[in-house]
Amino acid sequence: MASIGENDLGDNARNRADDDDNDDKNNRKKKNHNKYRRAKPWDEDPNIDRWKTKPWDQKSGDTLPGGSLLEESSFATLFPKYREKYLRECWPIVTRALDAHGIACELNLVEGSMTVRTTRRTSDPYIVLKARDVIKLLARSMPAPQALKVLNDEVQCDVIKIGGIVRNKERFVKRRQRL
Repeated sequence: MASIGENDLGDNARNRADDDDNDDKNNRKKKNHNKYRRAKPWDEDPNIDRWKTKPWDQKSGDTLPGGSLLEESSFATLFPKYREKYLRECWPIVTRALDAHGIACELNLVEGSMTVRTTRRTSDPYIVLKARDVIKLLARSMPAPQALKVLNDEVQCDVIKIGGIVRNKERFVKRRQRL
């Protein structure tokens, strides 16, 4: 009888110890990693559009500290010779559109370059980057009305260089024509 009781007591003691460990694990509080991330009233509000960008409007009170930009920023882009005739024709339209935003632009036919720069009247700090995109698109044979759409806050542009995708030049030319 001694041998049966010792084994039973030993097993029972071990089982009770295992049960106590399981109870401790179940009774412990889980760590709350989002302890400081409380729900805010505007998190669940369906009326708030978080992706909408507010357009820059100087008349409604959007101004820079100090009234104007501190430094003049300018960007220049070269264009190919075959674009010269078209750019000369559409340059007054481009100048009017950029002047409305306070951006000065210059077409240099001798060097084959277009330049945009900020002026004292420039109030939107991001518009000079959009103007840079406009002259890049004009240099890459995009029609002026399409390129000027980039000046809107809702429109972005990106130039994707596809020259190094294919090793075979003939295959690349055929694929580019399909675009």
